[in-house]
Amino acid sequence: MLLLLLPLGALAQANPAGKLAAKPLFRDPVYDGAADPVVIWNKKEQKWWMFYTNRRATDTTAQGVTWVHGTRIGIAESGDGGATWRYRDTANIGYRPTPQYTHWAPDVVEDKGLYHMFLTYVPGVFTDWNHPRHILHLTSSDLLNWQYQSTLALATDKVIDASVLRLPDGTWRMWYNNERAGKSIYYTDSPDLYHWQDHGQALKERGEGPKVFRWQGQYWMIIDKWQGLAVYSSPDLKTWTAQAERLLELPGKGPRTRPSAGTATW
Repeated sequence: MLLLLLPLGALAQANPAGKLAAKPLFRDPVYDGAADPVVIWNKKEQKWWMFYTNRRATDTTAQGVTWVHGTRIGIAESGDGGATWRYRDTANIGYRPTPQYTHWAPDVVEDKGLYHMFLTYVPGVFTDWNHPRHILHLTSSDLLNWQYQSTLALATDKVIDASVLRLPDGTWRMWYNNERAGKSIYYTDSPDLYHWQDHGQALKERGEGPKVFRWQGQYWMIIDKWQGLAVYSSPDLKTWTAQAERLLELPGKGPRTRPSAGTATW
C-alpha cells in the first residue's frame, strides 16, 4: 500500500500551490498490474522512487493465478514530490536460483548510505497459492542494481509482505505475513539488518500487507483485510488496539475504485 503521512499544515507550507495527482496515481505501462508500492528518496538522483509488484493484468490467457506470477519488481520515479510518476525500469535483482521465479511486495530502507530491500521470492510460476515463498535480503548503492545477501530464516516456508522499521534504540524490526498461521502477522528483530531473530506472532488477525510506522506519538499498523484496510495503534509495539472503522472499506465512485480498497487492488 502507498501511504503519504504529512501534517496538513506542513504540506501546505512546503507546496502552497499544490498539484492535483492523477487518478490512478500510476499505471504500469508493461502489464498494467502495479501493486504493493513502497516509496523511498533516491539521494543521488534527487527524486522519489517507487518500487512495486507487477502483475500480468493484461494477460487474458493466464491459467489460475499465473497472472500474478512471473514478473520482476517495477520502478517508477517522481521529480515533483509525488504528484506525477514515470516508469523507469525493473529492479536488477542478482538472485535467480530457479528457472522461473516471481518477485513480490518489496520494502526498502536506507542505512548508512546503503539501501536494503526485503523481497518476497516465489520459486516459480504457479496456477494456485499452495507453494513456498521466502523473504530475501538484498542491498544496493544505487537502488537499481541489487545484490543478494541472504534468505531470512522465519517462522515457516510460506511468508510474504515484509515491513521494516528502525526502532528508537537503533535496531530494526520486521513484520510479515505468515500464511501457514492463518495469514496472521509475525515479527522478527535485527541489530543490523543482516542477522534476524524471529519472535513469533505480533497480531492474531487474518490479513496481509502489514505496514508499520510512527505518527503522532504512537505506532500504527495497517493491514489489508480484503474489505478495506484495518488500522491498529500501539504505544510500545507490543500491544495493538484496533480502530473501530477501516480505511476505504466502502467502494469509491470512480471506474477503478469500485471494489473496497486493499493492497491487492490498488
